[in-house]
Amino acid sequence: MAFDDDDNPTVATPVNGANAAATEDADEDAPDYKLFLSMFDKAGVSGKAIRKGEKDFESHGTRAQDNLLEQSRNVMDNVLGYTRIHREDAWVRGWCFPDWWSDTEHSGERDGLWLQDRVVMVEQERGSWQKDIGRAVPGKVERLGAGRLWLLPEEALYLVERGTVDLWWPERQLEELLSSDGTPKTDMGPDNYDVGLPLSLEAAYSLLIGQEGERGKITLPQFQVFSHLKRAGFYVLRAPPYEAPAPASETLWQWLFSFFSSGAQSRQKPSGPLVQPGLYRAYRPIYDQLAILPRHKPLPTPPTIHPPQEPYRVFFHVWKSGGAPFSKKNPPPPDFRIAVVDAGDTFVPTLEEIEALLESTPHDPPNEAWKGPGRMYQRLKHGHRNVLVAIVDRGLVNFM
Repeated sequence: MAFDDDDNPTVATPVNGANAAATEDADEDAPDYKLFLSMFDKAGVSGKAIRKGEKDFESHGTRAQDNLLEQSRNVMDNVLGYTRIHREDAWVRGWCFPDWWSDTEHSGERDGLWLQDRVVMVEQERGSWQKDIGRAVPGKVERLGAGRLWLLPEEALYLVERGTVDLWWPERQLEELLSSDGTPKTDMGPDNYDVGLPLSLEAAYSLLIGQEGERGKITLPQFQVFSHLKRAGFYVLRAPPYEAPAPASETLWQWLFSFFSSGAQSRQKPSGPLVQPGLYRAYRPIYDQLAILPRHKPLPTPPTIHPPQEPYRVFFHVWKSGGAPFSKKNPPPPDFRIAVVDAGDTFVPTLEEIEALLESTPHDPPNEAWKGPGRMYQRLKHGHRNVLVAIVDRGLVNFM
């Protein structure tokens, strides 16, 4: 029997004792905050990785270990207390107006605008992050703030977390912050606290995280999935609300043949033989009696429409980066459709919930070139409808 790659001595690279120990404990060592703290006075701090150091988890009562632990605590406190700053040339401020678009009649969910949920107005529109984050309110909306870039709660919180946007709470009305032409006034700098106050990350969480269906807010599991996908390099947009498909019109021939359908056969008796005695000249009537469930035939429009149930509904549309040019206003068909559930308060989905979730996605049959016995596994892997469920378990995101 051949060795596995991990056990084969001819495949494994020989290492000395020190390197072997470092390799074995690489994933278990705690971060060395001393090395991290020493990088604060150097240029390009954010681009350097944190090296891992030795971890002390058992106290043996020596003064040397106590001094080392106390020193590590002080260093970690200094690291956590480090103040992040925004460079003047890249400073972007966002104003939080949670109720500005709350009374809008047409919020444009079908077009991906979600106007009633856009709560943060960006003052300086700079940066490559605008490729798939934020939407400019169309100028046809006759209201102050139209034409400016507005953010959804998950977009604003993600930008605040990564230090791109400085979120402020306004002390003045929007009319006093914008000029008559809708552009921000030039006399409001980062040190002008008469117009508003900068918000901390904790304050941003308290303002933008809420319950399911709460206007202008997003749940914590949904934001964690959004942040996880964005950090992985995907384009992420909210999915439009579910719209039940129109039932297919029945033709005259279909109506006539429905009277001769095999569905009118009598049901099986609760007792007795599975196959009724008699003379059979073909196998089809025998197999029809043995079939407990009818064979599933995927259809573009299901005969019975089941609307998706919370939380098993598509919430995010996701695209891979690096392909064709992406447009957030007119996006192509998504690569993935994702529903978000919280493992703490959600049970295993029932068959009806899974069926309704799959039926809410468009019909996507396998490629015609995959027909034949040799491509069966490709057809099974592709399926006819595709959706991913993101399960959030105390901050850990898993997809299935």
